[in-house]
Amino acid sequence: MIRRVAGIAGAALVIAMHTGTVLHGQAPTDAELGRLAQAYALAWAKGDAKAVAGLHATEAIRIGADGTVAVGRVAIEQSLREALVGPYRGTKISLAAGQTTRAGQDVYVSEGTFQIGGGMPPAGAPTRGRYLQTLIRLNGRWLIAGDAVIGAQRPPKAAAVGDLAPAPVK
Repeated sequence: MIRRVAGIAGAALVIAMHTGTVLHGQAPTDAELGRLAQAYALAWAKGDAKAVAGLHATEAIRIGADGTVAVGRVAIEQSLREALVGPYRGTKISLAAGQTTRAGQDVYVSEGTFQIGGGMPPAGAPTRGRYLQTLIRLNGRWLIAGDAVIGAQRPPKAAAVGDLAPAPVK
């Protein structure tokens, strides 16, 4: 009897693997991505670095707009705390998802744009740009495993009137 049950279970596993139900992860739905973005934005608005960091995997990597690299949830929390009590104190962030593509089983890469408003970020602090995130599903929950923030390029300074004079002709 045990061999028969084991044989049936083995056959079911082979069929499932052949049809792809075991090998293929489930893509995050728009609703799941929306909930993740909303949780990020709400925690940011509250200045809650711990909650933002909690949306990341334990050993996640984050590259801030200034190029600072933080590895691990603890370091990400510290980096975000410094930003949220410093230059981004009192700000709100809005995230707009772009494309999401599968990188592996339960691993997706997502890109989009961000915009930061409110507060009084210092001159030169990025307030808009793009992000690239690697998302992983752990225990049924989507978490950020990699997060890179790319601040928008600032337009070049306007040239002074004297700088616009034509070059002398020789």
